[in-house]
Amino acid sequence: MDRVRCLLLDDPSPDVGELTSRPGVLSVDVIDHDRLHLLAERSMPVAAPSWTALVWTTDEVTTPSASGYPVTLTLDRHPVWGDRLDDYDDAVLMVSMVARPHGLDAGAFIDRYRAHAEVARTYHGFDAYRQNLVTSGTAVLGKGPAAVSEILLADEEAWRDRFYEGDGASEAVGRDVARFLDRAATRSTLVRRFPGSA
Repeated sequence: MDRVRCLLLDDPSPDVGELTSRPGVLSVDVIDHDRLHLLAERSMPVAAPSWTALVWTTDEVTTPSASGYPVTLTLDRHPVWGDRLDDYDDAVLMVSMVARPHGLDAGAFIDRYRAHAEVARTYHGFDAYRQNLVTSGTAVLGKGPAAVSEILLADEEAWRDRFYEGDGASEAVGRDVARFLDRAATRSTLVRRFPGSA
């Protein structure tokens, strides 16, 4: 498990080249506006999130001024399976800001979120899946995410055909995520990832 930081930008035109050249930057995710319509196929809201880009850095990077990075999260990164999240061609990459339900304590959330990996392995056809637990960070819209999930499917055809696999997959996944995820407050979007210099 690695400690990383995720900086959420609200710059309407982030300079990806400049950001990826900075020391300690692992990658930069920019909202993939051309593919947001795919979210509707999975019954997810299509609207873009309030942030415009995510800058993933090593934990040693000193956070720049708050005006440029209004939200900074520190996370424990856990690759569940697959190694293509940071090196892919035309894959579909979804990032989810996972909200913990009111009344569920942090320990129970962590246990259930981690246990979801086996459910995902059984019922999803993801090429890669990574769980990132938030250990500290500035609140997002008054309530910060408890985790950031990253999932990758090889291409748009896989998004349509392999997101769920097996009889009753959607229902089984839905029952499990209801144990640890506030569906109304969780925000997912599709991004394009650009590798950094780190």
